[in-house]
Order: sequence, then C-alpha cells, then structure tokens
Amino acid sequence: MDSIYFDNASTSFPKSKKVLESISDFIKNTDGSYNRSESTEESDYIFETRRKIAELIGVKYPTHIIFTSNATEALNTIIFGFVNKNANIVSTVTEHNSVIRPLTYLQKSRNLTVDWAECDRYGLINVDELIDFVDEKTDLVIVNHGSNVTGQVQPIAEICKRVKQKGDIPILIDMSQTLGHIEIDNNNLEADFIVFTGHKALKALTGIGGFYINPKHTSISPLKVGGTGVLSELLSQPRTLPYYFESGTLNYPGIFSLYCSLSEMSIETLKNKKEYIYTLTDYLINKLTDMHDIDVYSNANVLGIITFNIKGMIPARVSSLLQKEHIKTRSGLLCAPFIHHYVHDNVYGCVRISLCELNTKEEVDKLIHVLRGICHNVEEYQNIRLPKVYELPIPERKYFNAK
Repeated sequence: MDSIYFDNASTSFPKSKKVLESISDFIKNTDGSYNRSESTEESDYIFETRRKIAELIGVKYPTHIIFTSNATEALNTIIFGFVNKNANIVSTVTEHNSVIRPLTYLQKSRNLTVDWAECDRYGLINVDELIDFVDEKTDLVIVNHGSNVTGQVQPIAEICKRVKQKGDIPILIDMSQTLGHIEIDNNNLEADFIVFTGHKALKALTGIGGFYINPKHTSISPLKVGGTGVLSELLSQPRTLPYYFESGTLNYPGIFSLYCSLSEMSIETLKNKKEYIYTLTDYLINKLTDMHDIDVYSNANVLGIITFNIKGMIPARVSSLLQKEHIKTRSGLLCAPFIHHYVHDNVYGCVRISLCELNTKEEVDKLIHVLRGICHNVEEYQNIRLPKVYELPIPERKYFNAK
C-alpha cells in the first residue's frame, strides 16, 4: 500500500524528481570549495541562491543573505550575537523552541527580561499587547511569522509598522514555516533579521538554512569564527558580508538543492500553491469539524497546517494508529510548548496534519475514513487517563506584567 505523507511542516516530501537528479549529478561531478580555488561554477550557483532568496523576501543585496545549517543555527546566531547582558526582549507565545530555549538560557546567563505577547485559541498574536510591551528600552522584537502548531500567519506588516513607530527597534522575523508559501517585501517591512530554512516549503534538502541581516547590525558577534577562504592574512574574523558569519566549509550540496528548488519557483507557482493548499486545508477542517469526537485547533490557512485531538485520546496514540494505516503525521507539543496553553488542547499536545501542493483530496478522504474508524472504536483506544509525566510549560507571569 502506498503511504500518505502529511508531515510537510517537519520537512517537505517528496522532493522534486528534477531537483534530486540535479543534486545527484552535482555530487558526482563537482569538486572544489567556494572561495578556496578558482571554482567559478560554485561561485555562480552560491551567489544566485543568495540572489533568489533576496528576491523572495524583498531585499536589495544578495551578500546580506547568510547561509547556516538550519533555522535553529540562524536564530541562535542572531540571538546570542545580538542580545547583550540585561537586554529587554519582546516575543510571542507562538515561538518555536529555537527561540524559547535560547531566550530562557539567556534569562539566566545574561539577566534578560522577556515579555511574551499572548495569542488567541487559533494562535493569532495579540498585536496590541505586543506593541504595549515595546518601548525605548526594547532591544529586540522576535516574531514567528507562521505557527507550526496551528498554521496561523501573523499580520507581520502591521506588527513591523507599529514597532517602527515606537522607534528604531530591531525586528527578527522567523519565516521557517512561511518562506516558500508566502513572499514578503522587506523594502516595506524593514525587518532587521529574517530567518529561513530550506527543507520545508522551499523544498530543498535538510541541513541548509540561513538569515537576512541588515548590514547596520554586523557589529554583533558571530556564533563561530575560523576559515572563510578570503582575507586569510587577518587574525580576526573578516567583517565583510557574508564571510563574517560563514566560517568553515559550507553545505554545498544543500545550497545547490536550494538553488534548484528556487529555480522551479515563481510568483505564479507560489500563487497557485497557496490557493490549492488553502482550499484543501479548508476541506479537511470542515470534514474534521463535522466529527463530534474531534476538537480542531486550526482555521483554514495557506501553510496547510491542521491540528486536532480525538477526545479522550493521547495524540501520540492517534498518530500511531494512523501510521498503521500508512498515514504519516506528527503529534505532541511540536517543539512549541507555550502555545498549547492558549489553543486549549491537552498536556500531551495535539495531532498535526501538514499538507503540501502534492497532497490530494483522495488522500484527505482516506484520512477522514480512517479517523472515523478510530472514533467509532474510541472507547477501545482511549488512554487519556495515563499519568501525566510533566506539566504544560507557560511563560512566567512576571514577564507578562513587567511594564
């Protein structure tokens, strides 16, 4: 039986056959290291990948696009490099642990103050509360553009505009879930940092991500220093972008996979992709909502993310039963622990379906058929009475009321 893949918010699958063939050819036939020899072909595709990302997010200079191994490294590079002792940070309860854990670590090691703006039951940020937290003492605002739990896309244009009205306050946008679904124009947003990953909606391999940095912030400390292939006579890290943040051998196959997948992307394909995923997501949500044993936590969205629980069942149990029917999903807290308190699921999290443009209505119907079977036998499967092994984490209240 063919399996059905509904875990695209973790990593997209399958990759384009054309992209995979190009990567295979690249690995077999390409040698040399970018900036370490006269390897002009490597230089061309790496610069072109930077240019394509810059074009997708609306920034002028490709050299302001920095490559990392993933979005987690990109977020850590910015947060650890930018945030000083006793800094004041404003963020949201919708964030991924790639933001929550660095900030929690720095609260202890650098005496950070963090204000966490709340969200509604679908993951929509309370923008008024976020803006109320921002003042002249704020050092950085961090906003997750799209929730990996509910699929909610935040009104980032409004947020950026209102933050900038308070002063020249740096903004970091985490586009891990959205870039490849949504294009933005940073000429209008004026975000200082934009983080992305390659292996989700951008359809590249794992192990490649990065960020845009406003060059006025290149005084921040890099996460690592070392060989850059240029200016080797300097004993300190070259300040030139992108080398300042790119020590060591880059993931050339990963960058090339990103180049290939971006080459297949256009404004028209993005538009068609958004419309298709939104329609399929809406269809699935309507089907789930009609089932009285199921609680749904998502509205229709262009990210294709739908989360739910079957009443009385631990989400991991539901995912396991779906896996037996060759349906791949994700369950749990999804590396975003704070938001679950607000969407009112349970201490074990939820089941996540994440669609892409390759999924079909027939696959969704198969999912619904299997879920109906589980719900029909729900008393046999119920296990919510298992002892809890942890309490659902929420931000400390003092950070909400700090101002």
